[in-house]
Amino acid sequence: MTDETPTGAPRRLTRRALLAGGAAAVGAGGLGTLFRARQADDAAATVPWSRIGAVDMRGGLSAYWNVRGGDDEANRRSAREHGFQIVDIVNTYADYPGRQRENISTFLKGNRTNPWNKPLFFERIVRRNIAAKSGGAIFVNDIEFSFEEDADAAWEDPAARAASGVETKAEFAEAYYGEWASWFYLPCKWARELHPGQPEGLYGAQPFRRDYYGIAGKTAQQIDGTHASDARLWQYIDPYVDFYVASVYVFYDRPDSVFYLAANVEENYQRTRRYGDRPLYAYFWLRYHDSNRVLRGQELAPYLVEAGAAVPYFCGARGVVLWGSEAAHRGQYYRSLPLYVASLRRVAGLSETIGRATPASDEPAHVAWRERRPLVRKLRVSESEWILLAANPWQDEVSTSTLRAACGRRTYSLDVRGRHTEIYHAQGASVRRLPLPEPAT
Repeated sequence: MTDETPTGAPRRLTRRALLAGGAAAVGAGGLGTLFRARQADDAAATVPWSRIGAVDMRGGLSAYWNVRGGDDEANRRSAREHGFQIVDIVNTYADYPGRQRENISTFLKGNRTNPWNKPLFFERIVRRNIAAKSGGAIFVNDIEFSFEEDADAAWEDPAARAASGVETKAEFAEAYYGEWASWFYLPCKWARELHPGQPEGLYGAQPFRRDYYGIAGKTAQQIDGTHASDARLWQYIDPYVDFYVASVYVFYDRPDSVFYLAANVEENYQRTRRYGDRPLYAYFWLRYHDSNRVLRGQELAPYLVEAGAAVPYFCGARGVVLWGSEAAHRGQYYRSLPLYVASLRRVAGLSETIGRATPASDEPAHVAWRERRPLVRKLRVSESEWILLAANPWQDEVSTSTLRAACGRRTYSLDVRGRHTEIYHAQGASVRRLPLPEPAT
């Protein structure tokens, strides 16, 4: 099995590929052909942009648009007018002008153990692709490929061992990961040179690779063990990015998916603080991941749309990137976009305050997931001011539960309706729920 980018580059299919969503949900592949939209639910008309509200993010928070489709220019223009910032993204290893004759991903299919064996055209192809994109608020290199993660196994490749220039297995392991990292960080370095002043990031390798079954029901120690190689690779990449990416495309219509969103953003946020305070952005799509053969191509359930626009901001993200591949669609692409924007607008209304707040939740999201408790995330503004997110997707749509949230010296009661993601603003003795703006219909 492989998980492909637009150029057909296979991704890592180690244990992590299965962890990312089970045997039916392999790998990340967020930006590739695995994610092409289906037309299963296209019968219902979408709401035009003109009837959708605008988002005004402040305080260092952002909402991004990274959707490709049949009406690219019209949708980008409308997205800008509605407060979204545009992402420049490049399929870094592709060779479209050369009809893929010098496709770096194709070259890599025959090389999983020797990172010193770069094709002679590597720099030329990468620089050409990067130079062709400009003008967006941020720049993203999309680089996804498979390599042998077991350095001991790679040591058995005599060509790799000779190219490394080292003599021991321990030295080889460090050199091996460092050299594979250069396949990711050199394009990032060149993007900075070619687009000075434009923040640059990477989709592909992550400080914490997207995970589902490797988090669900696991302890912190088990999670750390599963993701040790993420940190091993990322340490070399980190100096070359201006922001981090957490991929949180949704696989399942389950309550667990809300916790999956929170846990993956939170783990990436926490693991990157050692490097500084660069922003983290969550990549999200309004359709189910294509590896779910039952739901592929269908738009997400409303409670997941609502959560996807809000939860990341309460788990350390400074922005959410709405991704999509909608080549078969015209006009405004999504029935659920009005609800997504409505949920974003709640965050935007408090964005100045959220921007200066600090995550201060009582327990990791993966613990609440394992124990099947409601999700409560806290942002501390001061001792007397807090922004709170509360969701209880385990309950049915018509139930209401009341959660208690201890914030400093006070404890607040938070009502959660059905599977909604609620946002509360607590100041002193008072706490108020932010109403969800009525989505356009």
